[in-house]
Amino acid sequence: MLSATEVEAYHRDGYVIPRSFQFDDHELVALRQGLDAVLASNPDIMPDRLMNPHLNQGKPYGVVGHRAFHELVHDPRILDMAEAVMGPDLILLFTHLFCKPADSMRIVPWHQDGPFWPVTPMASCTIWLALDDVDEANGAMKVIPGSHKRDAIEHNVIDDPNSTLNRELPVEDVDESKAKLIELKAGQVSLHDIGIIHASAANTSGRRRAGLALRYMPATSCMYRIMENAAASWEDMPMELVRGKNRNPRNDFSMGDFGAPWS
Repeated sequence: MLSATEVEAYHRDGYVIPRSFQFDDHELVALRQGLDAVLASNPDIMPDRLMNPHLNQGKPYGVVGHRAFHELVHDPRILDMAEAVMGPDLILLFTHLFCKPADSMRIVPWHQDGPFWPVTPMASCTIWLALDDVDEANGAMKVIPGSHKRDAIEHNVIDDPNSTLNRELPVEDVDESKAKLIELKAGQVSLHDIGIIHASAANTSGRRRAGLALRYMPATSCMYRIMENAAASWEDMPMELVRGKNRNPRNDFSMGDFGAPWS
């Protein structure tokens, strides 16, 4: 659970690292086994583009996921942290497994999440779980504190084979002198707001950097199913009410495909 000070920091800065929370060694072994299984089962998908690994071949991505991640998104400790910053009614939008192999040149450019997702009002919290130790050398995430208070910023289209995204923020909208590095030990988590400006650099170390992003939104917001220039079909994206009640009648939980049931 987040302390009152951590909740205040999240709303002030747009991110927080809960200092008292960390998955134990036994839990981390199980999660890493899930990671290894997902990587082995999806050899044709880039390891930083493994979307919805909590599902078993759910659409629109078709990733062969793992039960450990399915259980993780419902973990009461995770949901308690999401509730602390967004309220008691929570929807899981999707998950994203980021894996930067050793010496990978892949980057995540400076961006806000909001312009990429059809969520209105623009409200969401990402809980980012480190499956490996994450530091500057292996490409830890960096954020601009307080930037979540800005409106959504128009992004520029880019064509960079080493970028995980096809758009980035204009350089004049990012003051890198204010950037803070999110360094985590394996099993720790960070939380960040949908509007915060963030990025991650290449992995210049000889170590892997893997993490799982869990994307939740308050059930007062709506995920619209149509979005221009979307990288994937939001009509096929399943979303799940994971705590409380749906508070927005425009949310359609009948759409999307959760894939095969877990045996």
